[in-house]
Amino acid sequence: MIHYRRLAALLLGAWLGASILTDVAVTRNFQAVDRFLETPGSVSTSSQLNELGRNRVRVILRRNAGEENNWIFENWERAEILLGTGLLLLLIFGGRPKKLMMGLCAGMLVIVLAEHFLLAPGIVDLGRRVDDLPATDPASKRFWMLHGVYSGMDILKMLLGFGLGARIAIRRKADPELFAREYAATPERGGPRGNGHV
Repeated sequence: MIHYRRLAALLLGAWLGASILTDVAVTRNFQAVDRFLETPGSVSTSSQLNELGRNRVRVILRRNAGEENNWIFENWERAEILLGTGLLLLLIFGGRPKKLMMGLCAGMLVIVLAEHFLLAPGIVDLGRRVDDLPATDPASKRFWMLHGVYSGMDILKMLLGFGLGARIAIRRKADPELFAREYAATPERGGPRGNGHV
């Protein structure tokens, strides 16, 4: 029981921690474009940017950042599916199954599956076109709507994860008589079915 809880906590901690790092990374990818254009780090690079036109370069770099983010999210979602499936199996078979913990983990896994198979393909497709569209275009509005739904579901996933973490960490007070009752109840120890009567 102790080892199962420790392993479950380890898997959940890796899941939540990497989720936070992924969100930070994709946010900073876009911010890095503007930081680079403001301070490219060398005089020669700055002069080349001036020749090309910083606004033109910014569009190219932001598109590159978008593709990097697509790659990060796609592969992280795949890793989440593996982590979530492993954690759910551990909760089912690793000890006495707890419905609340299994439900929270299953909820997180369902969210990831919905993000990966339902939301992400549309976001990626629209994201490649949205920079060329006016903000009033229906495709642009749909992109930001899907983006908002994805972000909201990701926040819900994290909240479920923190709830699951709290449930794993907080255990009921141990019953000092539990072992004695279970020991006495086993047939080979003279329990109710071990008294030799047919």
